[in-house]
Amino acid sequence: MLQDRRKETIRALDESDRPHLYWHGVDGDGHVWLFETVIDSGGEYWPVRHAELGSDGVARTYSWNHIEDEHGFLAEGPIYPGDFGLNSLTSEEFETLWAALSGR
Repeated sequence: MLQDRRKETIRALDESDRPHLYWHGVDGDGHVWLFETVIDSGGEYWPVRHAELGSDGVARTYSWNHIEDEHGFLAEGPIYPGDFGLNSLTSEEFETLWAALSGR
């Protein structure tokens, strides 16, 4: 099944020793975005975790454990932080925000 292959690919990237980078941004509608990305062999940034806080105040989180639901999904391809106006975070900052948004 395609979904299972995607899940395993994302999990392998997440658990790899490749560099992990962390990002945050806010869009014009007030959505807050968080991304943990892993740089692949081609230098592209692949999301392995993504969280968002919508203008409705509802937090949503996605990872290889929870790829999608009726509200959204983990990106299916690389992201380009500059295209989204994302700013870098430290891993500690990301983990603090991830924990707050995921209720952990």
